[in-house]
Formats: sequence, structure tokens, C-alpha cells
Amino acid sequence: MSLQSSLSHVQKMTLLKDAASCIGCGSCVAACQLEHDLPEEVRTVNVFQVGPYAEGERHWTLFISVACQHCSRPHCVAACRTGAMQKRADGIVFSDPERCIGCRACSLACPFGVPQLNPATGKIAKCDGCMERVDKGLWPVCALKCPTGSIQFGTPDRVVSARQRRQALRMVDTFANHLQGATYLASD
Repeated sequence: MSLQSSLSHVQKMTLLKDAASCIGCGSCVAACQLEHDLPEEVRTVNVFQVGPYAEGERHWTLFISVACQHCSRPHCVAACRTGAMQKRADGIVFSDPERCIGCRACSLACPFGVPQLNPATGKIAKCDGCMERVDKGLWPVCALKCPTGSIQFGTPDRVVSARQRRQALRMVDTFANHLQGATYLASD
């Protein structure tokens, strides 16, 4: 089997982050730091607050969990002169600590500023999609520990289906909240 045909059989996985259901608790941040034994100042996942906003009597704040985007053409991989920053056939972008010299070229090249120098190791730290867990059929810890399920993991079809279900439930809930006191009777 050729390399190209073997790559076509690799299952692509994705992380979907739903800002509408993120509560900003930071469970994803803590889980990642614990899983990868990172010092407190090194965050491969961040949660950003957007807002608060007000529109009439309605007030809301969004929280967005941000980590590596595992880009289709990652600038960090192209900028890495040692080959430490790599992209797997399944789409996961990771840094090989055995090859990393801590030069930060990948960090400068990343438009999201994701790769960070870990001062404890002198190597680059970044979200690796929990590739060791994924290789065992497990979810990344950020998705596993998210109490609201706002971080979903799986095949693109599965996460899109989960997203569509969540949106439908939110629409039903919103519709029901606007109809408080209304009663609908089914005809015989």
C-alpha cells in the first residue's frame, strides 16, 4: 500500500468548541496542565471572556476556550528548522521534545500565539490534541473534563451532529421560555 493510499484511510478527528455553552470555569485549562505536567504560567489552553453585553433587559457574557487550531497548513511547522513541530496524518499538530531546541520560531510564526516556551524544560509546549490519549481511543482531557460539554471531540460528522442537537435544544428552550403561560392542546 502506498503512503498516499494509507493516509486516505486515516480517520480525521476534530475538536468543536461551542462558546454559547462555555461557562468560563477553566476546567479545560486545569485538565490540560495536569495531564501534561505544565507549570502554572504555561497554558496550552486559554479561556477568554467576551463581554458582558446588554441589550435592553437581556445581559450575557461569552467565554471562549482557545487552544491550537491544528491548522491545515500550520505556519509553526513550516517555521520549525529542526523538524520538532510536526503534523500527523490525522491532523494533530505537535512538538517533538526530543528535536525541539526552544528557539521559539514556531511561536513567532503561529498567528494565534499558541506555542509557548516551557521555562521548566526549555522546550516548546502546545496543545497536542492529547494524541497519546487519542491513539488509545480516548478523548482529549479538555473535552473530557468540560462540565457543560461545550468542547466536543470526534469525527467531523459526529461533532457536527452533536452541535446541531445542542442548537435545536437551545431553540426549543428559547421558544418555550417565550411562551410561558401558553397552553397548547392536541386535537383528537
